Amino acid sequence: MNVTARIGAAVKGLALAIGLGVAVLAIALGGVGFLTAAYYLHFSHVLGPERAAAVTGGTLAVTALLVAAIGAAVLKRTKKPQPGWLSDFGGAVGLGLRLATALVRRDPKKAIIIAAVSGVLVELIFGDGKKEK
Repeated sequence: MNVTARIGAAVKGLALAIGLGVAVLAIALGGVGFLTAAYYLHFSHVLGPERAAAVTGGTLAVTALLVAAIGAAVLKRTKKPQPGWLSDFGGAVGLGLRLATALVRRDPKKAIIIAAVSGVLVELIFGDGKKEK
């Protein structure tokens, strides 16, 4: 099987999986809607329509708050601590020093030329533009 056929089969499988997921989500949301309607209708016979609407709305609000709190706790536990910017900077400087050391060991002449060119670039970028006499 060539590469394009494999990619085509993978895209087709992905499209089918996405379509199936959307269909399942739509059916599940419809089911939750009907359960909410049944909950409201049950309480409307017992309490009246205004109070049943208040009970249904309050129940949905409390459920949303519980889901949000549980979701926040789960996300907080799964989040990995990120290293600070100082450690990233230190890693970059260390890598630069290792590369410079390797360059000097391989060819010292090129290292001197690169150092001179980088010094000129630094002066052009960060210099104040005034020439000394």
